[in-house]
Amino acid sequence: MRSILIDIYKTKDLNSGLGQFSLQLAQAILANPIADQRITFLQPRGFRHKVLQGCSVVEDSLILRYLPQLSRRFDLWHSTHQLPSHRPARGTPWILTIHDLNFLVEKPAPKAARYLAALQRDVDRADALTAISHFTKAEIEARIDLRGKAVRVIPNGVALPSYADTTLPAALTLRPFFLAIGVLKEKKNLDVLLPLLSHFPDHALVIAGNDRTAYGDFIRQHVVEMGLSDRVHMTGPVDDRMRFALYTHCAALLMPSVAEGFGMPVVEALALGKPVFASRRTSLPEVGGDAARYFDDFAPNAMAKVISDGLRDWNDDAARLARQHAHGYSWPHCVKAYQELYAELLSR
Repeated sequence: MRSILIDIYKTKDLNSGLGQFSLQLAQAILANPIADQRITFLQPRGFRHKVLQGCSVVEDSLILRYLPQLSRRFDLWHSTHQLPSHRPARGTPWILTIHDLNFLVEKPAPKAARYLAALQRDVDRADALTAISHFTKAEIEARIDLRGKAVRVIPNGVALPSYADTTLPAALTLRPFFLAIGVLKEKKNLDVLLPLLSHFPDHALVIAGNDRTAYGDFIRQHVVEMGLSDRVHMTGPVDDRMRFALYTHCAALLMPSVAEGFGMPVVEALALGKPVFASRRTSLPEVGGDAARYFDDFAPNAMAKVISDGLRDWNDDAARLARQHAHGYSWPHCVKAYQELYAELLSR
């Protein structure tokens, strides 16, 4: 029996994309076990979730974080995100999964350079590298000296829990609404959606996700200044049930982001047969494929035309294509690819 540690420390924030990825990966690994692989999950201190009941877990600790050579040894270590807080003891085979290099556009130049140098050190030490999209792979190859190492692309699985009860708060039932979802950071570019509403006077905009950020404050201020307080609803973080309800009832998902490594909301909305309108930047065209529509610029008139044309052409065939496309991002397929990589490294 070979022992494998999978780092799901990012479950400390289940409202983030990394948090959802970590939890769903753990759930999929447990649902598709390999007989000779014993899995242990690295989780935040005090984290409890029904998915991990009865599982082998280790919790974050100062020893594990700063003195890994004194901690329990494993035959293989999988860090499921770039720049991990925890690293294996020297000599332990190590897989590093890289979601994005968004820090290059999110952080000031000096900090971005430090992050890039830290990632380079981890890449130098890792035994195998994976990326969640071909876009991210290309970014890695352009910015990191791989020293002959290959980057294997393993797209994320996406699984949105479904619920029979999809009741919305009364305030969200007054008119059709567009949906934007995610942690409110500048890279999400959501401020371009506010002037867009003048082209859709019958629609509201729902912005779901952690909005207790500087960019969230910026959006709130502009909503007031533009007199849109009755049409823009900022819900804050939402649980799985509310997320499912928002996708189910929205007129479309709008994702004008300028920096993504994958774009989970795109697949979640398509899985429910909903129209998706995203920026033609970074990983989004790769993930949305022909099932989504794209903004080539963010002028309100241009964006409004893309949305109007897309909604006019949306029909049962388009919804079927959307669901079919989303089905390609299955967790069993994702987990199978990781397990094949685990077996490959363990056999060396």
